[in-house]
Amino acid sequence: MADPYEPPQQSKPLALALLVITTVLFAVGDTIAKLAVTTVPPAQILFVRCVIVAGLTVPYVWWRLGPEAFHSAHPKAQIFRGVAILASSLLFVSGLSYLPLADTSAINFIWPVLITVFSVIILKEQVGLRRWSATLVGFAGMLLIIRPGTSAFQIAALLPIGAAIAWSMAAVVTRSVSSKDRAETTLVWTSLTMLAGACLIIPFYWTNPTPREWLFMVLIGLISVVGHSMLVFAYERATASFLAPFAYIQLIWATLLGYLVFGTLPDRWIAAGSALIVASGVYTVHRERVRYRERMRSLAATRE
Repeated sequence: MADPYEPPQQSKPLALALLVITTVLFAVGDTIAKLAVTTVPPAQILFVRCVIVAGLTVPYVWWRLGPEAFHSAHPKAQIFRGVAILASSLLFVSGLSYLPLADTSAINFIWPVLITVFSVIILKEQVGLRRWSATLVGFAGMLLIIRPGTSAFQIAALLPIGAAIAWSMAAVVTRSVSSKDRAETTLVWTSLTMLAGACLIIPFYWTNPTPREWLFMVLIGLISVVGHSMLVFAYERATASFLAPFAYIQLIWATLLGYLVFGTLPDRWIAAGSALIVASGVYTVHRERVRYRERMRSLAATRE
């Protein structure tokens, strides 16, 4: 029997520091993935990453919680979440094959806006005019980046868009399962589902990696484990509404690394579109915070 779960003490400065470090790690991991994807199939990169993530996280969670960690009240939803994250990762890495790092990251960051859409469709949440307006601003930013119907449009831009759609659906499912499943349970189910899916795909794409390619793939897997672990620790120590806006710092690192490693910089259209996406996401988080406070005040009034 696992010990009762005791949330760690809240600390916004520590949580923010962890989140900023996480954004650096994710940007570095994406940079390495872009270097690796020039010679290694995206499915193979993802397979090695899944092996490392599952190989490290599952034994650790078993050691902490035992068999209880594997018991889910929503097994179908957990499997769907794992498949969605697998698809998101595969599409994002595939996008790195064709697009600059900063462009791919900027397009993919439409996912916070898409969460609003899928929350309405899947969870039947009520969304007001201001949040819908923010959503439209985010979509406008995405259109500025990809510019469909112009000579600047690349069909490969659909890959990070697909990644954002899959990730936002996974995030919405996470909301639905979090009320009954522990975070560790979700982590185990996700890592095992992703590993199973990667095992089904890899026979069609496996190549014999060079030592350099092995190094890249192992680093991507280790960065993923450390980054997501730090992300969990951060969200245990501060609210999502406080931390979420700072996730966009990753776009700064992606732009900087894209310039330093690949010599690419976003043009003015991509910069403008990114600014709209960031503004839309930050405002959406602000509205979530306002609605949460209103619900808490309403609940307190009801109890009185």
